[in-house]
This record gives sequence, C-alpha cells and structure tokens, in this order.
Amino acid sequence: MPPMPPITSPSGKRPGELALVMGGGGARAAYQVGMLRALARRVPDLEIPIITGVSAGAINAVHLAAHPGTFAEAVHDLSGLWEKLRIEDVFRVDSPSLTRNLMHWGLQLLSGGLIRGAGEMRSLVDTAPLARFLSGALGTGGRNDVPIEGIRANLASGRLRALALSTSSYTTGRSVTWVEGRPGLEPWERPMRRARLQRITVDHVMASAALPLLFPAIRIGDEWYGDGGIRLSAPLSPALHLGADRILAISTRFDRSEAEEASPQVLGYPPPAQVAGQLMNAIFLDLLDQDSWRVEQTNKLLRGLPPEDRGDLRVVDIVTLRPTADLGKLAADFELDLPRFFRFLLRGLGTDRTRSPDLLSFVLFEPGYVCRLMDLGERDAEARMGELEDTLRSVGDPEPPER
Repeated sequence: MPPMPPITSPSGKRPGELALVMGGGGARAAYQVGMLRALARRVPDLEIPIITGVSAGAINAVHLAAHPGTFAEAVHDLSGLWEKLRIEDVFRVDSPSLTRNLMHWGLQLLSGGLIRGAGEMRSLVDTAPLARFLSGALGTGGRNDVPIEGIRANLASGRLRALALSTSSYTTGRSVTWVEGRPGLEPWERPMRRARLQRITVDHVMASAALPLLFPAIRIGDEWYGDGGIRLSAPLSPALHLGADRILAISTRFDRSEAEEASPQVLGYPPPAQVAGQLMNAIFLDLLDQDSWRVEQTNKLLRGLPPEDRGDLRVVDIVTLRPTADLGKLAADFELDLPRFFRFLLRGLGTDRTRSPDLLSFVLFEPGYVCRLMDLGERDAEARMGELEDTLRSVGDPEPPER
C-alpha cells in the first residue's frame, strides 16, 4: 500500500491535537494492536501527541508512549510482545497456586472471615508474572515503582504531549487518572473523578489493568487501586482535558445486530460465567461506546450553531473503531489452548454453557486467540482507512471542551 500523503487540511492549516484512546477488555486488547498495525503500515511516521488507556488498553498505551522509535517500529514491537505472550506471563495458572488461592477464599467464606489461611486473601490469581513481563518490556530493571524513562524522553523531544492512565481507587471510590505530560498541564476534577500529575510507573499500569477480584489491587501512595474501567463514566474525558480535538477510539465491544440480540446466548438459567461476562462487558466495554455516542451527538448540535454561540464547546472529530465479529464467540474456539486445570475451573463457572463466553475472552492470553484478534483488528482498520485518514487530516477548534 502506498504511503499516506503528508497530513494537511484542505485549508492548509495545521491539524488539531490528535489523541488515541484505548479501552479495556483483558486479552481483547490484542484487537487494538491489530488496528494499530494497519494504521502503522499506512502512516509509519505518525505522531500521536496524546495517548490514553484504561485497563488492558493501558498496557498498549504506555508501550507506545515510551517507545524510542517511530510509530511503525513501536507498533511492530508491541505486536511482537503480544504474539509471544502466554497466560503464564500474565498470572500463575499452576495447579498448586490456583488450589491454594481457592482454599484461602473458601476458608474465609466458610469461617465468616475468622480463618484467613496463610494470610489475607487479595485476589483469585497472582499477577506477579505480568509485573515482571512489563518491567522487562519497559526497561525498569525489575522495579515496579520507578518512572518509565522512555515516556520522559518522548515528552522532551516533543513527540508526546501527555500519557494518561485511568485507575479506580478502592480506598475512596473515585476514578483517578494519572497523567505524565509536558510542563504546563493542569489537573482536573469532576464529581467522583480527578486527575493527578505524576511520572508513570509499572505500578500505575498494573493498577489500571487489575480486573476486580481476579487480579490484586495495587498500592500507590496511601491508597489501593484497581481496574480503571470500574468508575470511569467518561472514558474520552482524559483526552479532551488534555487538549485533543481529533480522537481515534478503539473499543473491543462487538455491536450485535437486532437479530443477534434476540438470539439467546444461553439456554436455561444463566451460569456464573454468563453473569460475570455481562458484568464485565457493562463495566469495561460499554462505556467507551456510550461516551463516543455522546460526543457525536454533541457534535451534531454544535455544527448547527455559529461558532460565536458555542461558548466553551467545540466540535471534536472522532472515529470509534470496534470489532466486526463477536470476540466472545471467537474465544470459544480457543478454550482448549488454556492450561488444563485453569480450563477446568472456568468450566465449573459455566463457560462451556454459553454461546458467547465473554468471561473467557478476558483471560485467554494465548497465541492462537491473540493472533486471531490482531488479524481481525487489522482487517477492520483497513476497511475504515478512509475515515481514519479524514480524521488525521481534519482541523480542530482551538480550545478543548470541558468534560
């Protein structure tokens, strides 16, 4: 495919600030990498000054923000990391570890909390392997609490304006977005959500990606943090606060047709896996699509007003990319790739009794599934490359809206 012409608007004006927004979804985040591969092939030297991520999308976001090479080189390396990823690189799935965790939970439940086994139970799985994996990939020398130097280097060079990772504070119940950016950025605060300016570490990434109950919470300062999708009611707000007026948002939620919605995903009483999958979809996947819809509706209203009547608001060009196939159904094809005992436990929750095992898709960090998602993301991005190019060339309004 020929390289994309230089990014300029028809008027010759400089395009407004571009932001990349990546939502969550556990292993589904591999789909985002496929979309980035298609974009990198088309625009290998693309610069994205504002990058935001939540949950598993935070892993992709911090890699792009810290990489020293071009956009194409960063995406190539990110793709390589996902291709070699195994579930053992994310959390421990050996039988002794899982059995011990389950026994600790059982003792606490059956004793009313009086018996805590070998210590306080914090999660169903141990994510120490993911922390080691990220530390190695991001060059922090095995330290989770030290700043990721690549981010500062890209900020100093001017390639990056800001990186923002969202978390949820279990201590206060608020959504907290951690921002590392150029001098002059101001934190913001809204009801139940706020931003903090701080150098990003592996701990921030681990906190943003800490699926509730399944993964342990991470302590940052005096508070404990978990997955950023839990309380983030406006996933696009960090990008808008940071000055974006062009947004590429990548969702991992499949938009079912009316016929597909009418078709039951499970026959009979829903098993725990079906209920858990619906809850995870509602928490981690639906909000990005809803927020994108609100921005698009606001754009329609603003376009009907003369600029002098828009106040502090302005039109934000946004392209929301999402899968053209059900990622939950795709996961069912790769269930046998999971370690035997872990697969046995998931089947105990009923993952084999639902037609779209969404819970399975969140934890299926295995090469077959990951590569299928990346290939799908690549094809989906190619199909919408015209829209992407239009957004890359568009000129935004001068001031960011309040969100």
